[in-house]
Amino acid sequence: MSLLQRLWQRAGAAYRAKVGKELAAHGLLYEDLLVETEEVKLALSRLPKDVLNAREQRLKRAMVLSSQYKELPPDIANQIDPFKPYLSPYLEAIEKEKQDLLIGK
Repeated sequence: MSLLQRLWQRAGAAYRAKVGKELAAHGLLYEDLLVETEEVKLALSRLPKDVLNAREQRLKRAMVLSSQYKELPPDIANQIDPFKPYLSPYLEAIEKEKQDLLIGK
């Protein structure tokens, strides 16, 4: 691995850590911030009700915290894994369905 690749990996890891810390400070998960494309909207509609409600609560809490220029207490923020996937399996299933439809034509 070249020096540039190692440097790029380190920068990526540092950026991921910074983003994760900011997301956790507001109680968000990475997938909460996905742009709501048609695929994302479809995946959201397929989520179990409790998972969708939890997502909505995280977004509301983050808006309140942001409007008050506050963050979650560190002991709570440290318990959050901001990169825990909850929407990815649904997005992957939708992508597979799209591919199956394209192949079937």
